[in-house]
Amino acid sequence: MSEDTEELAARIKQINEATERVRGRAQSADGSVYIETDARGAITDLRLAPHAAEHGMSRLAMLIADRHRVAYTNAEAEAQQIFMELSAAPPTYVPTHRRGDNGTGHEYVV
Repeated sequence: MSEDTEELAARIKQINEATERVRGRAQSADGSVYIETDARGAITDLRLAPHAAEHGMSRLAMLIADRHRVAYTNAEAEAQQIFMELSAAPPTYVPTHRRGDNGTGHEYVV
């Protein structure tokens, strides 16, 4: 493996490890629902207070879905920020002879 390839592989591994640890959290205003997700939206923790179903199961389902959306949005935003920070190395241009390069003779490589 070339030095550049090894460096890229190490950076990708670092990004993956960092984003795998990301969690988004959201809690309902009345404290009846707490949810945590990873950056892919998978639920990693869900807690329902004893009074969570007091206003009916439909409301509880809507509350869980709403809090899931918020938690996932938070996790996704954090993961995107981590990605941007860790992949901040400037891109390079590599000469190519491929068609469809708009005649520049360069291909954008991250």
